[in-house]
Amino acid sequence: MVKPFSVTDLTTPAEYAAVQERFPEELRRIIAPNLVETDEIILDLNQPLSVRFGGLRIDYPLVLDPVLFGRVDTEMQSGVTKGWRADGRIGIPGTLHRISRETNLQGASVMITVRIGRALIGVAEPLREVIQDAIDRGVGIAIIGPPFVGKTTLLRDIARIMAERLGRGLIIMDTSNEIGGDSDLAHWIIGKARRVIIGDPQLQGGKYARAIANAAPQALLGDELGYRNDIPIIVENAPRGVPITATLHGRDMVRVVKSQKLWPLLGIRDGRKLDPSTFAVAIEVLDRGHYRVHTDFDRTIEALLDNATPTEGLHEVRVA
Repeated sequence: MVKPFSVTDLTTPAEYAAVQERFPEELRRIIAPNLVETDEIILDLNQPLSVRFGGLRIDYPLVLDPVLFGRVDTEMQSGVTKGWRADGRIGIPGTLHRISRETNLQGASVMITVRIGRALIGVAEPLREVIQDAIDRGVGIAIIGPPFVGKTTLLRDIARIMAERLGRGLIIMDTSNEIGGDSDLAHWIIGKARRVIIGDPQLQGGKYARAIANAAPQALLGDELGYRNDIPIIVENAPRGVPITATLHGRDMVRVVKSQKLWPLLGIRDGRKLDPSTFAVAIEVLDRGHYRVHTDFDRTIEALLDNATPTEGLHEVRVA
C-alpha cells in the first residue's frame, strides 16, 4: 500500500550550529553550507575529508594530515568532561548528533565519524496503525534493516507515537544516546517517555533487567539489541510481560533469523522454532520510506527456518 505523509525536520538552527562548532575553521567552511542535507561526515587520518548525503559520498580535496586530524580529535571532545566513552562514542548535549571513533594499537584516534541526528516528525506515521495495534495487544516490535536506511530515526518517531499513549509508562533504553540525545535531560522529541542512559554498552543487559524490575514500565524501547550481553538477561525477564520494541543487529530478515546468537530472542532452539518470539511483529526497513510489515513474526521465522519465502501476514508500506 502507498500512504501519503509528510516528514517535518524540527531540528533547530542551534542544533546544527552545535555540530559545526566541533570542527576547525577550514573544515567548517566546507561542511556548513550543506549541513542540513548531510547525513555523515567521515574524518580519517591522512585521508581526504568525506561527506555522505544519502547514498552519495563526496571526497573533498582536503587531506586530514596528523596536525589537522589532531585538532579535529581535540575539537570533537570539547566540553565533554571524560572524553571518548568506552564504546568509542560521544554526543553533543541538546542534540541528536553522534560522534564515534576508532583507534590504533596505541589507543590514539585514527578514524572519526560524525552522524548528523535530526528531529524528524512523521517518519513513523504510515505505520501508526501497526504501532497502536501492538500497544493495544501489549506486544513488542522488532525493527530490522541494513545500515543507513533510517532505523534509528524510525525508532525515535515510533517512541514519539508510543509515548502519546503510554506517557511515562514507556521507558527508552538509550544505548548510545542516539534516541534521546547526549544529555541528562532527554531531547524533547521523545515526548513524555522516561529514559535510561546505558553508558557502557556492556551494562546494557543489566540495565534492562533493572528497568523491568524497578521502574514498572508498560513497555521498553531500545536500539541495537543482539551483540552485547543483553540477550540472556532480556529472555530471562521476558516472563514479566513487558513488551520490547527494538532494532535487531542484522542487515535483513534472513540474516537475523539465521543468526544463532539471536535465536533465544526469536524462540529458536537447536535450529527449531519451539517458543514464541520476544517480538510479535516485525518491521523490515527496506529503504527510506519503504517498509515490509510482518504482522505474525513467528510465522515468518518458521518459514525462513524452513528455507521458504514468507507469504502470510505480510504487507508493504511505501511512502508517497
